[in-house]
Amino acid sequence: MLNRMNMLTIEIKNSPSDAPDYAQGTRGGEGFKGAKILKAIVVRKGTEEGNDTVDLQFEDDSGQKFVAMTTGKLLQQLAGTLNVKPGTIN
Repeated sequence: MLNRMNMLTIEIKNSPSDAPDYAQGTRGGEGFKGAKILKAIVVRKGTEEGNDTVDLQFEDDSGQKFVAMTTGKLLQQLAGTLNVKPGTIN
Protein backbone atom coordinates (compact mmCIF):
# COMPACT_ATOMS: atom_id res chain seq x y z
CA MET A 1 0.00 0.00 0.00
CA LEU A 2 1.26 3.46 -0.84
CA ASN A 3 1.07 6.25 1.70
CA ARG A 4 -0.42 9.63 0.89
CA MET A 5 1.27 12.85 1.85
CA ASN A 6 -0.65 16.08 2.19
CA MET A 7 2.20 18.46 3.11
CA LEU A 8 5.78 18.91 1.99
CA THR A 9 8.43 21.10 3.56
CA ILE A 10 10.48 22.98 0.96
CA GLU A 11 13.94 24.20 1.91
CA ILE A 12 16.01 26.47 -0.31
CA LYS A 13 19.76 26.48 0.33
CA ASN A 14 22.19 29.26 -0.66
CA SER A 15 24.86 26.93 -2.03
CA PRO A 16 25.94 23.28 -2.22
CA SER A 17 27.93 23.76 0.99
CA ASP A 18 24.64 24.54 2.80
CA ALA A 19 22.78 21.57 1.31
CA PRO A 20 22.73 18.01 2.65
CA ASP A 21 25.79 15.99 1.65
CA TYR A 22 24.36 12.57 0.85
CA ALA A 23 27.70 11.11 -0.27
CA GLN A 24 29.35 11.93 3.08
CA GLY A 25 26.20 11.50 5.17
CA THR A 26 26.48 14.95 6.74
CA ARG A 27 24.47 18.21 7.04
CA GLY A 28 21.16 16.36 6.97
CA GLY A 29 22.16 13.72 4.41
CA GLU A 30 22.52 10.96 7.00
CA GLY A 31 20.88 7.63 6.21
CA PHE A 32 19.89 8.33 2.60
CA LYS A 33 20.78 6.00 -0.28
CA GLY A 34 21.00 7.23 -3.83
CA ALA A 35 18.77 5.92 -6.59
CA LYS A 36 18.56 6.60 -10.31
CA ILE A 37 15.31 7.92 -11.77
CA LEU A 38 14.33 5.46 -14.48
CA LYS A 39 11.10 6.97 -15.68
CA ALA A 40 8.48 9.63 -14.99
CA ILE A 41 4.92 8.59 -15.83
CA VAL A 42 2.29 11.31 -16.13
CA VAL A 43 -1.18 10.02 -15.31
CA ARG A 44 -3.95 12.28 -16.57
CA LYS A 45 -6.76 12.68 -14.03
CA GLY A 46 -4.81 10.51 -11.58
CA THR A 47 -6.41 11.90 -8.41
CA GLU A 48 -9.97 11.46 -7.21
CA GLU A 49 -10.46 15.16 -7.97
CA GLY A 50 -9.34 14.62 -11.58
CA ASN A 51 -5.90 16.27 -11.31
CA ASP A 52 -2.80 14.93 -13.03
CA THR A 53 -0.29 12.86 -11.06
CA VAL A 54 3.32 11.89 -11.73
CA ASP A 55 4.90 8.56 -10.80
CA LEU A 56 8.70 8.69 -10.50
CA GLN A 57 10.25 5.23 -10.82
CA PHE A 58 13.69 4.72 -9.20
CA GLU A 59 16.25 1.93 -8.94
CA ASP A 60 19.19 1.75 -6.54
CA ASP A 61 22.61 0.18 -7.14
CA SER A 62 21.42 -3.20 -5.83
CA GLY A 63 18.52 -3.30 -8.30
CA GLN A 64 15.82 -2.57 -5.74
CA LYS A 65 13.01 -0.52 -7.27
CA PHE A 66 11.01 2.33 -5.73
CA VAL A 67 8.22 4.67 -6.75
CA ALA A 68 7.40 8.19 -5.58
CA MET A 69 3.96 9.40 -6.53
CA THR A 70 3.21 13.11 -6.61
CA THR A 71 0.88 15.58 -8.23
CA GLY A 72 1.50 17.71 -11.26
CA LYS A 73 0.60 20.74 -9.16
CA LEU A 74 3.34 19.99 -6.63
CA LEU A 75 5.93 19.64 -9.40
CA GLN A 76 4.81 22.99 -10.84
CA GLN A 77 5.16 24.58 -7.41
CA LEU A 78 8.64 23.10 -6.97
CA ALA A 79 9.66 24.33 -10.42
CA GLY A 80 8.45 27.78 -9.42
CA THR A 81 10.95 27.84 -6.53
CA LEU A 82 13.96 27.59 -8.84
CA ASN A 83 14.21 31.37 -9.16
CA VAL A 84 13.20 32.14 -5.56
CA LYS A 85 15.76 33.51 -3.10
CA PRO A 86 16.57 31.33 -0.07
CA GLY A 87 14.49 31.99 3.02
CA THR A 88 11.51 33.47 1.15
CA ILE A 89 9.19 30.44 1.29
CA ASN A 90 7.39 29.57 4.54
